[in-house]
Amino acid sequence: MSEPTPTNHILRNNLLLLVLGAVLAGSLVRATGGATVIVFVLGYLLQAVVNLLLGYKHRGRNSGPYLLSALLVMLIGFGACSAMFFVG
Repeated sequence: MSEPTPTNHILRNNLLLLVLGAVLAGSLVRATGGATVIVFVLGYLLQAVVNLLLGYKHRGRNSGPYLLSALLVMLIGFGACSAMFFVG
């Protein structure tokens, strides 16, 4: 089996963090009256901003995975947050 590239680690870690946050916030949304949705929104926006800043820092050589992670976090996070608003 080949060794995973740093690109795989960046994407995997960002998506894993997003999914874990969405599952945790989604499971608590009814118990907290929707307060976890706000925490989830702030968390995923922070994650997207950090990825954008890291992509800008590494521009030219290894910025692709960070920018792709920021895009995926925004797309998946928006969908997950919208679903939590309808559930809660």
